[in-house]
Amino acid sequence: MFHAHVYYPLNRRSDAAELHEKIRRERKDVLQIFPLVDRLVGPHKMPMFELHFRDNQKGLIEWLDTQRGGFSVLIHPVSEEELLDHTERAQWLGTNLGIFEEIF
Repeated sequence: MFHAHVYYPLNRRSDAAELHEKIRRERKDVLQIFPLVDRLVGPHKMPMFELHFRDNQKGLIEWLDTQRGGFSVLIHPVSEEELLDHTERAQWLGTNLGIFEEIF
């Protein structure tokens, strides 16, 4: 299982909403997609929305990379070692924004 967090500045919220809708509409390999969160939450340093997927067998990561419209995306596995999942085991599409590690 993996999570992807798509980060957006508030002045591009409408672009993020369009991407969110496109993912929801086109990517049947996404298990769950959550609403846009226009504030800081958890370890995340920007507003974001989250999606869950099982694996990359259908090329979701590569598709996200071509469709992300300049947004940074954090992709990480899900285990009981959340700090490692969000740092050492993480993959970034676009700029690495980092996370608030002290949350863990």
